[in-house]
Amino acid sequence: MISREGAEGYVPPEVKVTAEQLTQRKMLDQRRWLCISRPQYSKSCGLSSLIGCWNYLFSTLGGGNHQPITQEQALTVLGFKPPFAEIRFGPFTGNATLMRWFEQLNNHYGVRGKTYFLYKPHGSNRTLGRSSDEALQLLKKGLQDETKTFIYHCWNHYFCPIGYEDVPLKAADAYRGDLTQDEVESWILVGESSRKHPGMHCFKWSDISTDLNCQMPQCLNIRKLNLGVQTRKTKKVGGNLHCIMVFQRNQWQGITALRESNMKKSGKETIRGKRKKGSKKAKPSAQAGGNMELNGKESARGANLGGDVDNVNARFGSESVDEYMNGINMVKLENERYMKCGDYNSDDEESEGDVEEEDEEGEE
Repeated sequence: MISREGAEGYVPPEVKVTAEQLTQRKMLDQRRWLCISRPQYSKSCGLSSLIGCWNYLFSTLGGGNHQPITQEQALTVLGFKPPFAEIRFGPFTGNATLMRWFEQLNNHYGVRGKTYFLYKPHGSNRTLGRSSDEALQLLKKGLQDETKTFIYHCWNHYFCPIGYEDVPLKAADAYRGDLTQDEVESWILVGESSRKHPGMHCFKWSDISTDLNCQMPQCLNIRKLNLGVQTRKTKKVGGNLHCIMVFQRNQWQGITALRESNMKKSGKETIRGKRKKGSKKAKPSAQAGGNMELNGKESARGANLGGDVDNVNARFGSESVDEYMNGINMVKLENERYMKCGDYNSDDEESEGDVEEEDEEGEE
């Protein structure tokens, strides 16, 4: 308690924080929220979350240039038939299922992306060596990156993180800049696809971490924190399906995307499948590949590409060839890292049927 004499000499702190510093502590991407497919079908939370991620990555609602897709369009592409409301998504929707569906949608719409686990402490495909603090920093950094989206698999549900807030532990630090992680408490904003719950949740990272670090039969329902850590009636011991997954748009989107990008830069109209009247088709020059010094394995790779390098050079110029080869090398490196980390295993039996049957309160 401050004495009267001390109070007379008290100088209150001034606001020295900048708006840029505050945006590092308080971040909400409205486009991520706009892309949430709400309401969902019964038990379709996994698919609905995936559609929100895809639209944010590749459609005009987010950071892409494709037409947004609906749940119904995606279901049709994936081989489902109406009435969609009668599909029991729960028994076959799992972590690996969502990863396969993401790949199928990308192949159908001609885009490129990848998916992996950001944080899965236990069970199959766990993220070995990654701490809760490291996962939090990666999540916050990823939420500021428009090439990445996230799906949080919790108790009987999937939904998408869309922002965060780092709240100072001391009231006097509300407008202080340059706070360390030890001086704040992190909250994660999560978009909800079910109409039976608020459109946005705000969870402490510590609670999310507790959920992900529980092992069967212990578990935590993040949407019913008042129940605390519970013990489920199951024969399974150890492991946990709950996780945070990353769905990412590749920087290299292929020749078609490169052509359209170059067309936009040059101000030319993009024409698919037709040439302008009176224009002549570009012929590959005999020295088309001369602008690139390929030797050894690089020459072999260029030959295996069926002359694509020469064609790109002839049609779009040497700068585009550099972008093309850089894109190929980038994809190769990403695939190598992808296989080494063991993030994705389509044969993971444990990750099938993650969304269980409806509980007594009719949760979606």
